[in-house]
Amino acid sequence: MLRGKVGVPAGPMRLSGLVNVACAITNGLVERSIHLEVLQGRKLSCQAGCGACCRHMVPISAPEAFHIADVVERLAPPRRALVEQRFDAIVARLEREHMVAELLDPSFTSDPYLPVARKYFSLQTACPFLEDESCTIHADRPVTCRDYNVTSPAAWCARPYEHEVAKVPTPMPLAVPLARLTSRLTGLRPQLTPLTLAPRWVGEHDDIRRRVWPGPELLDGLLAEMGAPGAATRPGSGASQ
Repeated sequence: MLRGKVGVPAGPMRLSGLVNVACAITNGLVERSIHLEVLQGRKLSCQAGCGACCRHMVPISAPEAFHIADVVERLAPPRRALVEQRFDAIVARLEREHMVAELLDPSFTSDPYLPVARKYFSLQTACPFLEDESCTIHADRPVTCRDYNVTSPAAWCARPYEHEVAKVPTPMPLAVPLARLTSRLTGLRPQLTPLTLAPRWVGEHDDIRRRVWPGPELLDGLLAEMGAPGAATRPGSGASQ
């Protein structure tokens, strides 16, 4: 069992405010999982400068999509323009491949063996935030990125459908509970959206992006979707996992 404290504001909070909580929990789970791998004599292959996984279809929840939109909006104007151009170029390519509708279908999942996931990887489309094979928003990367770590040879990650890549086993990625909570609060179907289509999806759901709920209520909801009984304690304090 992972134990720790996370804080949320007592007042109104947007869904994107849950992302830091989900990332903190994910970081703890991943750290523990990697430690267990080391105890078994296995060594983590992932390191800076290896961006093979940054060409996969990265599924993110609505709160994470809203958070990514916030990250882009906070960039300095020249940098923001460059990142937005990259997003636009990727969307244009996916449209040429007739993949956008399928990728934005709520039935899309995080299964890496879906035909559309394999086709996406075959395009070798780098994440808009990837530069010099390293993530430029590492502190803000989605939970799926945090959850993906391997102990098999790093070279295999460039050809994942030809090798049995050994991913470090972790519990359910928190993108799924975040998606379920969003569905329960808004009436939308539970959905995971590829990171590269996040700005397009957010543009169509700006009303939900700006809605607010009491922070402790959102935290309680996330814990419930995780199957981790618990409740936000006093306003402004933390909640144990």
